[in-house]
Order: sequence, then C-alpha cells, then structure tokens
Amino acid sequence: MAAFPADLLDRPAVQGACAVALAYLDDATAAALRLGDGSDREALHAFRVAIRRLRVTVRAYPGIHDSVPKKQRRRLRKLARATNAARDAEVQIEWFNEHSARFTAAQRAALAPFRARLRARRRAELAQAQQKLQGCFGGLERKLRRRVLALQSDGGLHEAPFRSVAAATLVQYAGELDAHLAAVTRSTNAGQLHATRIAAKRVRYLLEPLAPGLPDGGGAPLVERLKRLQDLFGALTDAHELEVALESEGVAVAIAAGVLRAEVSASFDELRERSSAKGSRLKRDVEAAARRLRPVAKTPRSLQQPARRRRRSVPA
Repeated sequence: MAAFPADLLDRPAVQGACAVALAYLDDATAAALRLGDGSDREALHAFRVAIRRLRVTVRAYPGIHDSVPKKQRRRLRKLARATNAARDAEVQIEWFNEHSARFTAAQRAALAPFRARLRARRRAELAQAQQKLQGCFGGLERKLRRRVLALQSDGGLHEAPFRSVAAATLVQYAGELDAHLAAVTRSTNAGQLHATRIAAKRVRYLLEPLAPGLPDGGGAPLVERLKRLQDLFGALTDAHELEVALESEGVAVAIAAGVLRAEVSASFDELRERSSAKGSRLKRDVEAAARRLRPVAKTPRSLQQPARRRRRSVPA
C-alpha cells in the first residue's frame, strides 16, 4: 500500500500531488515484479489498482496533468486496458468458486466445461497481458518517474498548500459522482453503470491520501462508504459481463444465469437504498471532509480586535 509523507497536506500543491503520484508509481512497480509469479493471484489486481490510482492523480491535479505528455497518459490508459480481459475472466472464475455450494452435483457437472474454458481464457489473457506489461511498463515507468521527480523539484514554495488544492478537487469529483448517482435506475445500461463505478473510484482514490489528515480518523469511514458503493457498481457491471458470456452457453448454464439475475436484483435494491436519499448525503459528507482539510484562515492583523489598554489613573 502506498506510503505518503507525514507533511503531505502542507507541502506546496504541485509537490504534494507529485508525492502521491510517486507513491502510486512505486506500488505499480512492485506489483509488476510480482506478475511473473504464477502463484501470486493478487499481483494482477495490485497492479491494476496502482495504475488506476496513478491515472486518477495525473488526471485530477493540473500541475501534473499539464506536465505529463499526452502520449504518456495514453500509454498509461492502454496499459490499464491491457489487463481488462484477464481481470474479467478472473472475476468470473471467482464468482463460480464462491457459488459452487449453491449448485447440485449434476449442475456442477454441466457447468464444468464452461468453467474450464474460463480458466483457459484467464491463462491465455494473463500471459498476453504479462507480455505487454514487460514490453511497455518498464520504459514508461522510467519516463514518468523522471518527469514527476523533475516537476517535484521545481515546485515553488509560493504555491497554495496541497490541502487547499486537494480539497477543491475532492469537491469537484464528488459533484460528478452525485450527478451519476442521481441518474441511476434499474434500466440504466451497462456503460452508464460502469461510468458511475469509475466516478466512485475517483473520489475514493483522491480521498485515500488525504484521509489521515482528517481529525479524529474521520476519513476512514468515508473511504469505506465509497468502497462499498464502488463494489456495488462493480458487482453490477461484472454481472453484465458474465451474463453476456452465459448467453452463448444455452441450457447448460441456465441455473447459473438464474442465480446471477437474483443477485443483480438484490444489488439494485441495496443501491436504491443507498443512492435515493443518500447520494446527496454522500456528496455533503465529502464536502464537509474537504472543509476540514482546508487551512484555517487567519484574521488579518488590521481586522483583529485591538487589545484593551489599561486605563491610567489620573491624579486628583
């Protein structure tokens, strides 16, 4: 997990944003080294998360965004997308593993060929993704690191503190998430659900480096709420991908399709409860957290109440 400097919030804005980006770049580098270990089931997920967090940081803070060439930002996006197919197969395999007990022996036997094809697909996609990463990530990582380190060293001390810029950015992205949540219904298509999931991820990833700076540990519960929201939308978009895969399998997977539909319905019920009245509440809570991040404004000396002078006694 990324380690951030203790004085992160009070650094100049660009220096603070660079510190966050470098921490995520370190995470991605460590995860990329783990990808060669076929027994490490968490390596792909760790790499994807680190790259997503890095992309959100580069996208959100103008100081970095304007300094990282568009070509490098595109390569980061392609790098993330190169792992999508392997990740989808991995999630679908895990779904069947978690639900195996709900199927009878005969149903598991009927599902076995489909599950075997999923495992073969995961192996093939993972090997292809690893090949792309080995060919692309090393060079991109070095270029990005040099770019961000140079920007960090050039950051001026005259800039506003990172806490001010980060708080304003957090409010902006919370507003975008709230707009997505307000538009979600049972008829919302998979693309819109995915966009809402991404909006929740962005707010969460922006908040995580800032949460330790909130008084009384107030950031942790808010991060957890965003994670649960992200997971709900993730379950819905993952269910859509699995449903598409099941449609081509016919009667043999009908029982799995039925279980999946029931789960989607339950996820929408929970989402409706969380989003109907609580979408705006989440936005308000993020805005309240942002206010607590901002530095306390000092009253100008000219406006301060003058100290009362002791009245001298006048001799009679």
